[in-house]
Amino acid sequence: MKKSWVSAIAFLLAAATGASAQQVSFERYELPNGMMVILHEDHSLPVATINTWFYVGSKDEQPGRSGFAHLFEHLMFMGTRRVPGNDFDVLMERGGGWNNASTSEDRTNYYSFGPSSLLPTLLWLDADRLEDLGKEMTQEKLDKQREVVRNERRQTSEMQPYGKTDLKIGELMYPPDHPYHHTVIGSHEDLEAATLQDVKDFFARYYVPNNACLVVAGNFDPKEIKPLIDKLFGTLPRGAAPLHKTAGPVTLDEVRRVTYTDRVQYPRLSLVYHSPAQFKPGDAEMDLAAAILGAGKSSRLYRRLVIEEKLATDVSASQLSAYLGSLFLVQITALPAAPRERVEQVTEEVLADFVLHGPTPAELQRQQTAIEYEKVTEMESLMNRADKLNEYQFHLGDPNGFERDLGRYRNATVATVRDWASRIIAPNGRLVMWVLPEKQAVDLIAARDNRPAPAADRGFSAQPPQRLLIGKRLGVQFWPRTQLPLVHVSLMIRGGATRDDPAKAGLTYLMANMLDEGTGSLSAVEFAEALEELGADLTISPGQEFIHIDLTVLKRNFQKAMDLVGETILHPAFDEKEWERVKRLHLDSLRQAEDRASSVATRVGLRAFFGDAHPYGRPVEGTIETVEKLTLDDVRRCYARTILPAAAMFFVAGDVAETDVLKSLDATFSEWNATGENDFFPDAKIETSMKAAPTLTMPPPANKALRVVVVDKPDAVQTVIRFYMPGITYGSPERLRYEAISTILGGSFTSRLNQNLREDKGYTYGARSGFTMGPSVGYLSAGADVQAKHTGAALREFLAEFKKIRGGDITPEEASKARETNRMELVQGFEGLEGLVGTARLLEQNGLPFSTISDDLSAIPKITEGELNALTSKAIQFESGLIVLIGNKKLIEEQLKGLELPPPEELTVQGESPRSPSLDGAP
Repeated sequence: MKKSWVSAIAFLLAAATGASAQQVSFERYELPNGMMVILHEDHSLPVATINTWFYVGSKDEQPGRSGFAHLFEHLMFMGTRRVPGNDFDVLMERGGGWNNASTSEDRTNYYSFGPSSLLPTLLWLDADRLEDLGKEMTQEKLDKQREVVRNERRQTSEMQPYGKTDLKIGELMYPPDHPYHHTVIGSHEDLEAATLQDVKDFFARYYVPNNACLVVAGNFDPKEIKPLIDKLFGTLPRGAAPLHKTAGPVTLDEVRRVTYTDRVQYPRLSLVYHSPAQFKPGDAEMDLAAAILGAGKSSRLYRRLVIEEKLATDVSASQLSAYLGSLFLVQITALPAAPRERVEQVTEEVLADFVLHGPTPAELQRQQTAIEYEKVTEMESLMNRADKLNEYQFHLGDPNGFERDLGRYRNATVATVRDWASRIIAPNGRLVMWVLPEKQAVDLIAARDNRPAPAADRGFSAQPPQRLLIGKRLGVQFWPRTQLPLVHVSLMIRGGATRDDPAKAGLTYLMANMLDEGTGSLSAVEFAEALEELGADLTISPGQEFIHIDLTVLKRNFQKAMDLVGETILHPAFDEKEWERVKRLHLDSLRQAEDRASSVATRVGLRAFFGDAHPYGRPVEGTIETVEKLTLDDVRRCYARTILPAAAMFFVAGDVAETDVLKSLDATFSEWNATGENDFFPDAKIETSMKAAPTLTMPPPANKALRVVVVDKPDAVQTVIRFYMPGITYGSPERLRYEAISTILGGSFTSRLNQNLREDKGYTYGARSGFTMGPSVGYLSAGADVQAKHTGAALREFLAEFKKIRGGDITPEEASKARETNRMELVQGFEGLEGLVGTARLLEQNGLPFSTISDDLSAIPKITEGELNALTSKAIQFESGLIVLIGNKKLIEEQLKGLELPPPEELTVQGESPRSPSLDGAP
């Protein structure tokens, strides 16, 4: 009889205020042969994954057989009697699935993913190889994969900077008889020595049901899947209990100093210490210590060695967690001229200070927030969730580890991090390893004592396009670029979601998405395969006011790819079967979006700010209510009135001649170009003037006074904060100055908002702001996702930053940074064919000439802090803004007390009052 447990596990720890935890349901049971099975249902999308952990890793290998666990991972895909050759992958990919695997010191993991309909096949394939792979192993298969693994070692370690010396860390830190003394990848000698009998013995010893845990996750019915699992896996014979190597904690009672050389340009210092095993006491504290010491520009090692002392180019610190014991690793990549003794001394000073005093509360809070964000967001992925269920089962003996895992970090304090750091980062028990360049030049220090003067500004001049005309109406902007054998083509069509009937919001979005779902001569699958064969990438992007159709293709296949684009634009199939699939999947994505607080914040914010009567108040992709009512006939009618040559323009850049561009476009689109005047080209005098694209007349935003709206997410452990305020259109003469203000406020890592809320307070993983400037509409948005318990404090900091910058306190240094940042972004926008075309397209859709680029490059350096300070109160119209808060309503309302804000209004995830009509009835 099977053992069975049914439970619900919390992967997000409740907020300190007592909010309930979000639940992930699972069922765990054991088959008669000892195989553990964990089922997790998720019906949000029609997909499924299986994730199997075999409890064998490199630590279980026999002497002289290093790398064997990883070699065997490769052999598991070499075919069986029922699934010969590469049919394992072929069958999976034909059904829309894929697979992969990984090996560590402690386990080997195999995972497959695909549509729910493929789940039985995925299970069968894994059960089949678990039964038969050992029997079907041959010398030929072994020899082939042995060479693959040896090449992997060369590529990932031996050919990588510092890679060969990294492989030596285990040998130096663990005694020869310790399971972690050798690497996962193994040595060439041991891989060469492996025999066919070794392979069969390894399979028989470790690849048995009672040494494995199978996780099945996704959209399935347990009543159907459990009998299938019983049939496929439950009938496999139990194996002998495998022996797993163990070892106690290892300590060093000396300082081991070694120096190696490698083909690198920069010396690197590594300090390595023994630390607590994974999930054991102290493991999380050392993870936090590593982040505080070496994660990012705000870390202690980076500030001291890179910014202040200018001794290094890069620093890092890591807790390398493993089952039998972990390593704490600090690495400093030093400048070639930096004295090695000084690099080591400064590193020691930073570590000693941390051991003595521990982290500051702000440092600890910042990294706790970062780790929480990482753990929360990784759980959005079904595959990550499945792997975590297996990970917790392996390490904790219980899949119910999500809450416990996150709690380890949340419960850490300044004192506990300091105490664990003082135990681990011991100056008298560690490895000190230097890797030096193989060839050191002489007199390096003198050559680099002084910072050289800046080089002369080489300037930048944007090459204007050649303006071409296909027939008498279809306009083209063309740039020849011969650096790479690539061509990029973009078709811009004026007519986006703003033209949708409010009751049919999402129609243009779905029409555009149907364009490449088959043509008159090719099915959807055949069309996708044809693009792949040509090495072509086709993307269709519907927006509020424009649709963009972009093609990038190898030069030699330009015409063939253009033929496919022509089929897409001129002869889309609009097949009923494909429509049903596209619409169904889109509805699934809309439902899933309701679970994402950030998506809800955008939808609710724009609707509340602009109002139901405004086109920008409706989402481009529509809503569940509006999309459900759309028909294929609606799509066909939308296509007929939208995809028109009169509203179109081509942009072409790449390694192609002008004559070939004209020939290709004329041959492909002559039929489409037969009638109608082009709005962009009123006549043939294109070499001297172009007609600006007409813009839509938009009503002003409905929001007139400061409002606060709340969407209740009772289980939320974070609050999503978003601000919306009036802005300007892209064509405004103040555009460049507004962009500079935005860069200073929240447009870069070092902006005021991010430095305050992330770097100083540690409330969030990131805070930002930015202007959205379109042809017809503009607005300012700002926001951050903050820990729920810091909602009120974070809002207070936002309000303080708005008040300060509106008061006109921008400094000359900030204005200089904004000028350089924005100029670089403008120049960098021309990088690559897609960047060039995208910049030109942006200007065209906003009715601006290409000469705007040179005008901007001249104007940006002249912007002064005085000009910016004179504009800030106008640019940041907080008094007419909207604040959107997504999270625990009770907690939010409590924390709003004491802030000078209007009473909050409650809205649903669709942006409605709980008693208001649906968007369907919007005027």
